[in-house]
Amino acid sequence: MTIQSEKEFDVLGYRLRYRPDCLGDTGVDADEVVEYFNQRANGLRSRYPHLDPGQVATLLALDIAKEKLVLEREFKTSLHNLEERTRKALEKIEKADPVGQ
Repeated sequence: MTIQSEKEFDVLGYRLRYRPDCLGDTGVDADEVVEYFNQRANGLRSRYPHLDPGQVATLLALDIAKEKLVLEREFKTSLHNLEERTRKALEKIEKADPVGQ
């Protein structure tokens, strides 16, 4: 990746370079990430105008980390529930039509 392919963004009043490829093959690009962050940051700033940019960034990072952990926990629970239902369904199928008979 060359310097020319880096993009500059304004995030909390800071000019930052952010490479579009830094996210890998996630289907999300740098523009979307910065826009999402700025929207969330602007929401915090409007509710708490006395906060400095560092405080806004820290609160937003903590909020996004919490959301990530909640989503991971929900995903693991859903996966566990799916595995359990699949196991029970397989047991019922095997009881109704045992293999080899």
